[in-house]
Amino acid sequence: MADSSREDAAAQALLDSQRASLAALGQPMPSATAPAAAPRGPGAVQELLGAAPATVIGRLGAPRLRRREGDAEVWLYSAGGCQLDLMFYTSPQGLRVTHAQARASGVGQRTEAACLRDIAAQGQRAAAPGS
Repeated sequence: MADSSREDAAAQALLDSQRASLAALGQPMPSATAPAAAPRGPGAVQELLGAAPATVIGRLGAPRLRRREGDAEVWLYSAGGCQLDLMFYTSPQGLRVTHAQARASGVGQRTEAACLRDIAAQGQRAAAPGS
């Protein structure tokens, strides 16, 4: 089970326990609030292959760096000790991702899914009003 799933389960158990205690004391129970939306990032880099720039931005936010290299456009993302490199080439349908690579930076070990989740979460925070 992922750390975030364990944390969610522990928080839910604590909330349920507090509600039960309040109910036993005859106190009104706090209303449940909707959980925050999960980052809409991909679970694997393969999900990005063939994606258009607008789709990538919708899932990950704006890249930290964008540069042209010959016929390619390279986008670089960085968050939470992870790096993501995307290469776009022009196809008959327009610019599309043809290569994607996620990797941990530094000495910490990270899964590809965790890296992509952190990058997507950072993109959501950057796109949020007032950020």
